[in-house]
Amino acid sequence: MGRERGPGGEGRLYAIIPSMSSPSLPSLPPGPSAWGFDRLVRVSIDRPRTMIAVFVALVALAAPGLFRLELRTDGHALVPADDPAVRFDAEVRRHFGLHDPIVVVLETGRRDGIFDPAVLRRLAGLTAALARVPGIAAGGVMSLATEKRDRVYPGTLDFRPFLDPIPDDPVFRRLFREDLDAVHLLRGTLVSLDRSALAVLVPAPDVAGERTAGDRLRLYRRIVAVAGRFAGGGARIDVVGAPVAEALLGTSILADLARLLPLSLALISVVLWLGCRRLWGVLSGLAEAAAGQIFTFGMMGWLGVPVHLTTAVLPVLLTALGIADEIHIFWRYQRLLGPAPTPEDAEHPAAVRRLMARLTRPLALTSITTILGFLSFLSSPLAPVRGFGLAAAGGLTFCLLWSLAVAPATLALLPPAALRRPAGRDPRRFGERLRRALAPLFAQPRRTLAAIAIVTLALGAGAFRLYVQDSWIDSFAPGSPFRTAVVRVDRLFRGTHLLLVAVDFTQTDITDPLLDPQALAALGRFEAFLATQKGVGGALGPASHLAEMRYFRHAREPEYFSPPRTADEAADLLGWFDRVRTPARRREVIDDAHSRGVITLFLRNANYRDVAALMTAARRYAAANLAPRIGFAGDVAVSQAMIPAIVTGQVRSLLLAPLGSLLLIVALCRSLSTGLAVALPALLAIVWIFGAMGWAGIPLGVASSMFCAITLGVGVDYGIHLYECFRLHRREGPPGEAALAALSAIAEAGPAIVADSTAISLGFCLLALSQVPPNARLGLLVAAALTVSCTLTLTGLGTLLSRAR
Repeated sequence: MGRERGPGGEGRLYAIIPSMSSPSLPSLPPGPSAWGFDRLVRVSIDRPRTMIAVFVALVALAAPGLFRLELRTDGHALVPADDPAVRFDAEVRRHFGLHDPIVVVLETGRRDGIFDPAVLRRLAGLTAALARVPGIAAGGVMSLATEKRDRVYPGTLDFRPFLDPIPDDPVFRRLFREDLDAVHLLRGTLVSLDRSALAVLVPAPDVAGERTAGDRLRLYRRIVAVAGRFAGGGARIDVVGAPVAEALLGTSILADLARLLPLSLALISVVLWLGCRRLWGVLSGLAEAAAGQIFTFGMMGWLGVPVHLTTAVLPVLLTALGIADEIHIFWRYQRLLGPAPTPEDAEHPAAVRRLMARLTRPLALTSITTILGFLSFLSSPLAPVRGFGLAAAGGLTFCLLWSLAVAPATLALLPPAALRRPAGRDPRRFGERLRRALAPLFAQPRRTLAAIAIVTLALGAGAFRLYVQDSWIDSFAPGSPFRTAVVRVDRLFRGTHLLLVAVDFTQTDITDPLLDPQALAALGRFEAFLATQKGVGGALGPASHLAEMRYFRHAREPEYFSPPRTADEAADLLGWFDRVRTPARRREVIDDAHSRGVITLFLRNANYRDVAALMTAARRYAAANLAPRIGFAGDVAVSQAMIPAIVTGQVRSLLLAPLGSLLLIVALCRSLSTGLAVALPALLAIVWIFGAMGWAGIPLGVASSMFCAITLGVGVDYGIHLYECFRLHRREGPPGEAALAALSAIAEAGPAIVADSTAISLGFCLLALSQVPPNARLGLLVAAALTVSCTLTLTGLGTLLSRAR
């Protein structure tokens, strides 16, 4: 055993690790200066009041931008406007006059309850009230109150609506039941399968740009307010549909943010208090967190960058990451200052200068690597994801400058008595405990590194089991009112999500293809095939609509319930379609040129994997059995384009983030092997978490895939701090004593690394309290990954450093 003299003169024991062959690092050259940040630190210590005033002025100038900030929390805002799926969806909607429906469901609570005249009167009143809601196009609302049956008014050819008259007496009630049972198209669409509920379809406004981004949410709120007047008396009102899911997801995330951000600040305050046990430390850290938030979001407002779903978690992220440098400064400063007054107190800033001379370079390097991790989001094809990366990078840049300017200025202004740690509390004790705990691992480097390699291989194998999965409904907590309503409505009806299959005959040689009996028969078989696929509650298209019209045209004779047999009959049935359901309704299924049509698929619990399988099956069937081309439109189709774009972007960032950080570290360390060793713990942490996700069956989704760049950007910080401290001890200590320098670095930097990792991990763990399950999963994944990265840094990287030549 040997003895090293540490700060304050006390002796510290360390284990001299016997030399043995093992993976080693090259000799350590002196590092370059901290890119001019050291000058900023010197000016801050020499002119603290001026520097603090400058940063306060910057925050004050950015603050008015908060009032210009725009919220774009609808799902469409995540999808690039030039994406082929988005362009095709817009063209199909425009050509056929289609809109995503908001579904207002009137539940009676009893089977066959819709035949109660009071329920039908309530439906008629609800339909009329919704038709008067601002923002709804005239004639756009659809329910039994607007739909016509195949009975005409006496002496006319005008078809009678279902609710004219309200079936009060037994005769009208019997006729109403017969007419309703005869219309197959209404089963599961406007009338529930068990006749216990009725639906009103309200067209949602298309989201084609920032001008209409909030229209769906505003319309939803108006609909809820109107529909609420018709609830009660045993009737229940639910408002669901894909447009509602997208609108409510944004409001849920913002509500979560308002609840979690104060908790995050409270948690950070606790960590800061444990680090310094002084009120100035807590207030200083909270001041940086608040300033970082105001500056970042204020600048977003000034620059016209909206808040999307992706940037909604930015406040929690900035709070957790922004004061990481403050934690290192406070913990390391109190270790340096000592518990008792010294002659240097007369020249108080001297201790601050000594501290920042050791910390400026690693603080700058760690912050820049974290910023590079977020800048890797710029590789995403989606503007909101790129905006998230830029906003996070900008906010963390501000926090870095604050830590190197305002933090040392604050230390310089405060008297030594206010900064010194309380008597009887020595922050070096934790470092010594870390040193003693890790010494045995450093003494047996082969076993330590072999154990890490085995765990990496065992867990990493699970990464091959990863798959992409996501859905709008899974973004809501299982017990939330909206998700409960969706599950209930999906059980009653065919499905609340719509996938539109556009059929295009324009490239074929068939004249009037949607009047051709053979083409219609083939479409009928296609619709029947689609209706049998997993998750599909029904398929309604040109063939089924014309079969229904043919059935009515021939007085409801069962043998006529099939597509038309001749082109003339098809043309006649289209005329009937126009008279019974209006030309606008017909154009939603068959266009005026009779060359294009739409098959509407009603989906229950639509999710990425099932819809992808459905689309693949549809394409294969169409390629083998249909002449026309097919394409997909609707909210579900757009989501299918959005999810892989985001996930692929995150996987791409997984390659770019470590590459940028590695190049920076290698440039500063002037050694490729050293750069790889410093970045290795964070990379292995990603492998561990990916593997654990694969073994546990946790899929990659829009939110969960974002943990990669965050972990790489933050996790590599721990390696940088440990390496920089090791480099200083190696230079100051006896030649050739790498093991001694590694253990000394663990004792000095280890406590701050653990505190940093704990604070940030706990900050992200708060997201587990989120009512948005993807955000909860993201928080837990980041927390787990950072904990693993911290552990691997202290054990694995520490072992490698102990063997450096």
